Amino acid sequence: MLNKTANNYKTDIVISVRPCRLVGSDDLLTSSSEPTIPNRQMSFCTKNLSVGYAFPLASNLSFNFDEGDFIALIGRNGSGKSTFLKTIAGLIKPLCGNITVSGENISAIPPRKLAKQIAFVPAAFPSEVNIKVFDFIALGRTPHTNIFDRITSRDLEIINTAINCLELTEFSNRRVNFLSDGQRGRVSLARALAQDTDILLLDEPTAFLDYPSRIKLFKFLTQLTTPHSALRTGGKTILISTHELDLAKKFSKKILQFTGDGNSTGTALLNTVENTTVEWG
Repeated sequence: MLNKTANNYKTDIVISVRPCRLVGSDDLLTSSSEPTIPNRQMSFCTKNLSVGYAFPLASNLSFNFDEGDFIALIGRNGSGKSTFLKTIAGLIKPLCGNITVSGENISAIPPRKLAKQIAFVPAAFPSEVNIKVFDFIALGRTPHTNIFDRITSRDLEIINTAINCLELTEFSNRRVNFLSDGQRGRVSLARALAQDTDILLLDEPTAFLDYPSRIKLFKFLTQLTTPHSALRTGGKTILISTHELDLAKKFSKKILQFTGDGNSTGTALLNTVENTTVEWG
């Protein structure tokens, strides 16, 4: 059952969901110097969703995500954050309930089409991959290529934009197994950006980063949610699992806490976003 309560304080909106509660604020990072990205009118929601394996880790999840939302998933290890993200990505079947994107149930969406709508960045970089950085990032264009899997000039433009945004140009011809864990994390994110989706899911992307780089990552993700971005794929809806509670409070628009007892609960955490640009260290 979805209950919505609107506060009368400025633009803050409280969305109450049983058993979870999301609290939002419209204070987002923008840059007026960049071209406006067209509004894609993306809608993304779950209804009576339960996720888990032999038993549910989180249940009765019913809520809507709006275009440009930045949602942080918090909770102890094993509480269901990663399982929730993998279920949304279509990698794990839900125990019950539905997930819809623009009114279409993801279980009915062909994998190639779903990959044009949702990109997932796992917590661990695939150990078996030993290709060049450019080639790995280019894999993000696979859902968009023709039957011959040929990369067009537009594909190259998107790939290079992702590489430049993550400042990976100097590593583009290096094999990924010669990179640090933190650098491989940026390569994974660049591949997801090259995938050019409206929804971006990230599973603990700060795990191998030093603290200054964690801050820069959150600032960069905030920029991706705005319609004024260096990337033409701005205005993304982002869900990120994290243990960085201080950064989640500061940068995310909404927070969803997982308790690991079969439910998820809410935290009344409002936040503000600094109007600064991102520079990778």
